[in-house]
Amino acid sequence: APSTLDLGPHALVFTGKMDYRPNIDAILWFTEQVLPLIEAQIPDVALYVVGQRPHGSLQSLTQKPNIHITGFVTSGQPFLHATAAYIAPLRMGSGTRLKLLEALAAGCAVVATPEAASGVSQNLLDALVLADKPEAFAEAVRRVVSEPELRAALGRAAREHVREYEWSAILPRLLTVYDELIDG
Repeated sequence: APSTLDLGPHALVFTGKMDYRPNIDAILWFTEQVLPLIEAQIPDVALYVVGQRPHGSLQSLTQKPNIHITGFVTSGQPFLHATAAYIAPLRMGSGTRLKLLEALAAGCAVVATPEAASGVSQNLLDALVLADKPEAFAEAVRRVVSEPELRAALGRAAREHVREYEWSAILPRLLTVYDELIDG
């Protein structure tokens, strides 16, 4: 079993390489535009930014007592299992959404921007709360953090639908594609 962390009742977690520009942009946008709106309603909200090589532009954030930039951790799992909500406030960038899938597989309640969830299946979109403007994102986070039933329902849906992405589901389709390419 993953070691348990106590991040407090209103912890938010973001995971990713923190020298990657879309992740830096996401966290700066979230901490400047969204977090103050959440703090106004949930004063003890805490943000954990979990990921290696934190960029210099994030250094000033650590002056706030409720923002924690962890730097490298051997496993993000304990943070995922201890969070009230996983946030994916990306506004740019592409590629596979592995961190998002990892959070969903851990049963996290996820609040994401449409950009962060682009390319994710419709079933999985139903397990996320999508929001783009600061007010909407803050309200979505506030709801997830303060409504245990909603959080539990999202976590159940996430664990159920993320199975579509497991190798057992992907591999047969991949092999079919390879066969078609080889026989082409």
